[in-house]
Amino acid sequence: MVACVLHILLVWSMVFLIIEHNYERAVESWKTSAENIALTVAAHATQTQGAADLVVKSMVDWIADERIETEQQFRQVTGEKRFFEAMRDRILGQPQIGLALIVAANGDVVNTTRVWPPSPVNVGQRESFRIAIEPGAMALSGTASGLITGQPRFYIARKIVSRSGELLGVVGVGLEANFFAAFYKRVALGPDSSLALFRNDGTLLATSLPDQKLGVRFEGTLPQRMIEAGESGRAVLADGVFPSYAGGSPASIVAVTKLEGFPAYVTVAVGESAFLAPWSDRNLLIVGIGILLTILTVLAGVRMARLIERTGAAAREASERQVLAAIVDTPSAMTAVVDRHGKVVHANSLFRRLLGTGTDGAVAEALYNPALEGVEPLLMFINGKAPTAEVDLGLLQPGDQTRRLRFSLSRQSLPDSGESVILVGHDETLRHQAERAIALSGKLVTLGEITTGIAHELSQPLNVIRMAAQNALAEAEPEPHAATGGDEDAEEPMPAMSDHEFRDFAAGKLNRIVAQVDRAAVVISRMRIFSRSTRDGPQSFDLRDACLGAIALMAQPYRTAGIALNKELGEEPLMMAGHQPLIEQALVAVLGNARDALSDAVRSDKAVGVSAERGADGHLRVRISDNGPGVPEAIRDRIFEPFFTTKPEGQGTGLGLAVAYGILRDAGGSLALEVGSPGATFRIDLPGNMSGDSQT
Repeated sequence: MVACVLHILLVWSMVFLIIEHNYERAVESWKTSAENIALTVAAHATQTQGAADLVVKSMVDWIADERIETEQQFRQVTGEKRFFEAMRDRILGQPQIGLALIVAANGDVVNTTRVWPPSPVNVGQRESFRIAIEPGAMALSGTASGLITGQPRFYIARKIVSRSGELLGVVGVGLEANFFAAFYKRVALGPDSSLALFRNDGTLLATSLPDQKLGVRFEGTLPQRMIEAGESGRAVLADGVFPSYAGGSPASIVAVTKLEGFPAYVTVAVGESAFLAPWSDRNLLIVGIGILLTILTVLAGVRMARLIERTGAAAREASERQVLAAIVDTPSAMTAVVDRHGKVVHANSLFRRLLGTGTDGAVAEALYNPALEGVEPLLMFINGKAPTAEVDLGLLQPGDQTRRLRFSLSRQSLPDSGESVILVGHDETLRHQAERAIALSGKLVTLGEITTGIAHELSQPLNVIRMAAQNALAEAEPEPHAATGGDEDAEEPMPAMSDHEFRDFAAGKLNRIVAQVDRAAVVISRMRIFSRSTRDGPQSFDLRDACLGAIALMAQPYRTAGIALNKELGEEPLMMAGHQPLIEQALVAVLGNARDALSDAVRSDKAVGVSAERGADGHLRVRISDNGPGVPEAIRDRIFEPFFTTKPEGQGTGLGLAVAYGILRDAGGSLALEVGSPGATFRIDLPGNMSGDSQT
């Protein structure tokens, strides 16, 4: 392979060197051609403009022979028909000249070859007139559309002054830009090539490019920089889009030549389609030879590689079989090889013992055992219809006992079986049983934590009931009269109540007993929070009542721990639909977590706050915040994981926040830790019932 790669690199290095050399030769050759074309076009422009300037000079001589001294005399003499006829005769046979005209000092057209007498037109504001009256013998204007014909023209003009130096007017001829454009189009070498005539200041006078606005001034272009640098008559290779005023090829050969005797220059841009066409044709032949040599090299390398491969194929297959046997026959895991039809073609002893009867025939159909549950994802993976790489299976055994099996899957191409799937699994029955036992113990631990609070809540109404009953018995059973003897200081016994008074007294005590019994019943009903399922469907309830219920259950543990429990639930009902006992269970879990976080704090003002409100989006939000040490950043992403806890071993199950998270998620809400607040603040979001209706 190394020899083949080096040979291919050598071949293509030679190809690229030859292509680069041919490119340089093509560029140099076309630079010479572009310079010659630019000289030819410049000669044509010099000749045509020189002929036009001769016409202007002859008009100046005619007017000089008239010895005109005033502008009024200039208007009268030059406006005569003989000047019209003389100008018409002078421009005949010169297709580059569109018209000749004589203009007074204020811009009024005095005479023109278009029609006689001329129409009253003033050109005082046009650029061609303004530059003509500036100092200088001759003026070359920019291209502009004619006032009457609309054809683009640029003007060669000269001033007429009296012998006293007074400006009498201007004479000039208009050169047709389309005449130059037609000539340039015939000379252009392709669709991405162009020719153009510029004034020295960069004003575009004529071009072979269609739909290009004339008379626009382009500053800082490559041709203008070349003229300013004295590089007239030279061609260069321009990288990037050129011409900059009209788009073009990514690379062009640009030549520029200045006109002799006129403030103008011509540019020639030769596009890639012209100067790279022969070069591309030669490159095809060179690249073809390179491809042929590459193919021959690759074929030779492949043939040698196949010879080398055949010598080691048998050894590799034997090695693969040995490795596969070592993997599949491992005694610590259930392993098997399954073909693309779902048949077990090889299995170790542990797999056979659990899923087969020990015979090859029974093991082959092991995945189609009716006692095997959850096998559909495994079969879909074998058929290539699912990306699952791990599956959990249940094996139903006598006595309604189910074994939990977990398999990892891997696709392999084996020498004997072709495309196959390797199963590596473990019996996780004991782990599942342990998880269920831990979850149950976690709930029992939580139940034990609030037992003290429930006992305290029940003891108060029972004490009130006892006191009320004792008072009633004291009134119903008269006290025995003690012998007073002659003691004058002995207290007189209280007079007995009348029948009416006793009835009122007994009714009050009995009502108080009934109220305390109802209070005890409410405390007992809160024990329903330890059942995740309810017999009734979702009901509408006030979230504030759920908060008060959870606070009541945790009041005694908080008092024992010396933690102040503050609540801000507002006056507005916060109605929602769901199972109030489950929401209370989630709130108790979060409050228990806050109590545990403050248990080791040394501060004396330990406090937990519970607030509830309705957000702007209609959702209900409960915040439970404490002033404890907070949650370290390193474990914030794991606090809702089951069995994750930072408490010492034996002091927590790690299920409190995980259970609360699951309850709130099932209720359509969420539980999150707010980052940035002092201590720890847990935010509960729940969907609210905006209507407040008690029906669901």
